[in-house]
Amino acid sequence: MSKRLFKQSVLAVSVISAFGLAGTANAAKSTADSTPTIDNIATATYSIAGVAQNPVQSNKVTVNITQSAAFSLVAKNDDDDLTDDYNKGLTVTPKGIVTFNHTLTNSGNVQDTYTLSLAQGGNIPNSPQGSGAYDLATSNVTYTIYNADSTLKSTTTVTGTEFQSRAITLRPNEYADISVAAKTSGNVGGDTQNLTLSAVSTFFSSADTTKATLTNINNSTTKVPVFKITSTVSSTLNLNDPTSKVTYTIKVRNDERAAYATAANNIVVIDNLPAGLRLAEQPNLSASNNATIVAGTNGAGTGFEQDSIRVTLLNLAPGQEAIITFDVQKDSEENLANLKSTVNHAVATLDLGGGQVIYDTTDPTDTNQNTANFYPSTDDSEVINGTANNAIGGDSTAPLVANQRAINLESPSSKQIPTTTTTGTQITQTAVIKNTGKETEGDQTGEIKFTITEGANDKITQVDGSVRIVYDADNNPATPNATYTLVKNGNGEYDLSTATPVDGAPAWTGMAPNSSVTIQYNVSSSNALLDSTETTTVNLVVGGQDAPAVGDRSVQNTTTVKGLGLIKEQALNTTCSATASLTFTQSPVAAKPGDCIVYKITAFNQFATTDARFSFDNVVIKDTTDRFNNKAQVLSSSTTPAYAIRLDDAANATAIPATNKYSAANDGTAVNGTVTTLAPQTYAAMVFAVKINPDGTTP
Repeated sequence: MSKRLFKQSVLAVSVISAFGLAGTANAAKSTADSTPTIDNIATATYSIAGVAQNPVQSNKVTVNITQSAAFSLVAKNDDDDLTDDYNKGLTVTPKGIVTFNHTLTNSGNVQDTYTLSLAQGGNIPNSPQGSGAYDLATSNVTYTIYNADSTLKSTTTVTGTEFQSRAITLRPNEYADISVAAKTSGNVGGDTQNLTLSAVSTFFSSADTTKATLTNINNSTTKVPVFKITSTVSSTLNLNDPTSKVTYTIKVRNDERAAYATAANNIVVIDNLPAGLRLAEQPNLSASNNATIVAGTNGAGTGFEQDSIRVTLLNLAPGQEAIITFDVQKDSEENLANLKSTVNHAVATLDLGGGQVIYDTTDPTDTNQNTANFYPSTDDSEVINGTANNAIGGDSTAPLVANQRAINLESPSSKQIPTTTTTGTQITQTAVIKNTGKETEGDQTGEIKFTITEGANDKITQVDGSVRIVYDADNNPATPNATYTLVKNGNGEYDLSTATPVDGAPAWTGMAPNSSVTIQYNVSSSNALLDSTETTTVNLVVGGQDAPAVGDRSVQNTTTVKGLGLIKEQALNTTCSATASLTFTQSPVAAKPGDCIVYKITAFNQFATTDARFSFDNVVIKDTTDRFNNKAQVLSSSTTPAYAIRLDDAANATAIPATNKYSAANDGTAVNGTVTTLAPQTYAAMVFAVKINPDGTTP
């Protein structure tokens, strides 16, 4: 700042039309001197002896009056530059008020009247007029006039509009302090705006118009804090655990990368939680920078639990950052609108005064956000997907993922196996993993695994490399399933995330909610004992984020060795009649010479009817006859007594064959016959009779 002082002096010898101009103007003041004169000549008359004499005139005496006009206009704000006529570099907030101080002084010896006005703009080197302006209608100008002895003469306050062309009359050495409380308009951070104060001297307007006007140019730069808000959440929320909680961290930074950033005092930070969330029972509220944090009930939910926080008394210089943390849990009385993306928004507000309040939020849809009134349009943006926002003033928030996982292992299988298998007769054991929760399962490493552990029967073993899974995405029989292979890892575990598609299946992307995976593995046998069993245990290993603690995790699959069942029974026939009523038994029978014994041999296919692979072909039923030598005679249809040998399909285990369908006969060494096919769960029976030698037997 400096003063503008004009002065002008005119000497009598150069007065032209009552005023003469002399001297040169400087940057400090305007002056004008003039010397009006008083010429005084005395006259006298006299008489001698009563006779009038000629009048006489005295010599002329001249009084030269020196008249001096001068005034100055001084820019008085302390802007570290006393050599100019500017108040520059002052700071102001958007739509804020900045005060410019000036002094108008009548330093001449004549009374003068000055016309004062304000005008937008003005040229200051390196401080050009920017996009902002001043609202004169809401600005105030106070001018205080002081007497030459610095005593108060008067004080007047008017609006900037009323101040236009305002006339002030100052006597010699009187001065007026002019304070312009200028309210800015249309300015945002970084904008500069200039305002010119002019004073026009009435005296100079007549004497020298080139010196009639003095100006001071006022300049302000818009400064405002720039908030960068970052909201993050520590983890997912486990909805299966009512005590599960997450920690929100809100970082509020006064972004120093904005050249116009300035200190902010008494920032208020608000976080009103969305419906379905509440502060944890122990919320662990924390706010840095000596700020105060309190819990409230201003969240979006309708319950009575605390669901909001408010931070006050937060001060941040440019480059400083505050960290706010608090713990949150699911509100048991409310539902989350989007389990996979619950977005929680934070708000930072700052009262700049004069009704100007910055409202900055991470929510781009919040109609209360008004940062465009305070920042350049490029200096506030929002990201709501959790990625970093590195723009100046860039805000970001991360969605909360709430997991409701539920996994069960069920549907163990029980299968039958031959005593010795080939590749084609191996059996497939199964177990079913069901996703009854609301999350995709098994798409992440270690999330869903299982193990298969064999039992003690080493004759029945799991076939290496045979593990597959069959994925049923929707439990709809009309929708084709997809098949994948699995290879166990070094820990003996099968991880669903490593599933490899086969038979044209799509790439594995995990189990959708309400889907199932059927585990399949082959079992083989070698010389296993009929009716022996093997139990293999399938264990489900559930890991990953928010792994459910409940659910069935183990099943046991049973493999039973099955084959041909053969039962021999006998019945006492004392009459040796082919039509006698017989009672068959496996117990010893008491017979005497001449009695007949009827033998029945029943063959049974033990395998279940569900597996057609296990039909028996060419079942030879044989009973050797050498055991009857010297004891009994094998009867036939041609012997006396006659008793036909019969081999036929049987309806059940007690049925007696009605015919000799399969042509059983006594070939001298054995009674035998061949059943062409014996399907699972079907019977064939052969009967023949012997007669105890009537003359006794050879021991």
